Amino acid sequence: MREVYLDNAATMIKSEAAVQAETDFYHEVNANPLRGLYKKSVQAKTEVDACREAVKRLVLADDSYTVIFTKNATEALNLVANGLILGDDGFGVVEQDAKVVVDIESHHSNILPWMQRFKNVVVSKDLAQDITGASVVSLVAVSNVTGEDLSGRIREARMRLPEAILGLDGAQMVGHSKIDIKALGVDYIAFSGHKFGAPMGVGGLVIKKTLAEKLRPLCFGGGIVDSVSEAGEPNFANIPERLEGGTLPTGAIYGLKVAAKEALENLDFDFSFVSDVAQEMSKNTGVKVLAANDSFIAFQVEGVHPHDVAQFLAEENISVRAGWLCAEPFLRFKGWGPVVRASFSRYNTADDGERLVSSLKKIRGAMGIK
Repeated sequence: MREVYLDNAATMIKSEAAVQAETDFYHEVNANPLRGLYKKSVQAKTEVDACREAVKRLVLADDSYTVIFTKNATEALNLVANGLILGDDGFGVVEQDAKVVVDIESHHSNILPWMQRFKNVVVSKDLAQDITGASVVSLVAVSNVTGEDLSGRIREARMRLPEAILGLDGAQMVGHSKIDIKALGVDYIAFSGHKFGAPMGVGGLVIKKTLAEKLRPLCFGGGIVDSVSEAGEPNFANIPERLEGGTLPTGAIYGLKVAAKEALENLDFDFSFVSDVAQEMSKNTGVKVLAANDSFIAFQVEGVHPHDVAQFLAEENISVRAGWLCAEPFLRFKGWGPVVRASFSRYNTADDGERLVSSLKKIRGAMGIK
């Protein structure tokens, strides 16, 4: 029985061309980007910069933005939260007791970095009311539970808070939806490459250069300085290198460039078959579809714990995600508790959805529930 992979929101099925690009880097180049002046090192630097441009095209960013590479969106959001705090080291722009607003729909990665660093963080259930007086607003672009596109709320925040720092956790949006970063009015979008077909280990920020200049580095070390005095005083490098301490995951960046180009070509992929799958699931006695948007279906099976549902489906060679989905505050707010999530990608077909529907019809009987 062939595998049906429906956990693309966790990590999307990888682009073969992107994986090949990573492999080719190690076989043919395998040099640290511009740590040396020899040909392969310069070649690696050229490709890294070309990847920055490919990511910018994916979100329609102009030259007022730059791309900072991190491991993933989580590290990118930590970089912003850490870097914004105004300190006596010359970095930061926001006092530590300033008001920061995140939304209840957020992944833990857009809650914890702020909670751990700022003293006045509001996890908002009512943005229209809560954003008043906020210095920083960091929202989820697309819910990783429901798949709902929530990015439009950032425009209202910008109209009401013209001077605030506004950002998006774009982990489920970048590479999947048409984005015009300037039209959104955001200062940054965090992303993870593995969410849209790139190798694991590379993500980052698309961020306004003027804001990036003010961020404190999250990681101090090689590459972020032009020189260091005997007393340890750094002469910092320019942006973006200043915020990219250590050796970059250059092979993954090679893959990211390819994945970004492929994603741009597939932004109009038709996921209408997923709504058909959700409708068929709803006809199944005992299956409750909680949300169905674009490529996401969140559901529960009456009388069966979501982990048991996922285990049963795994035995049917169907891969889904179950539990709190790193969004426990949201799932508690909704009163749903743990759920099962099936998330599709452009590599899935209607037949995959039919397999899911067929297997769900067996679960309650297999659990002894009439």
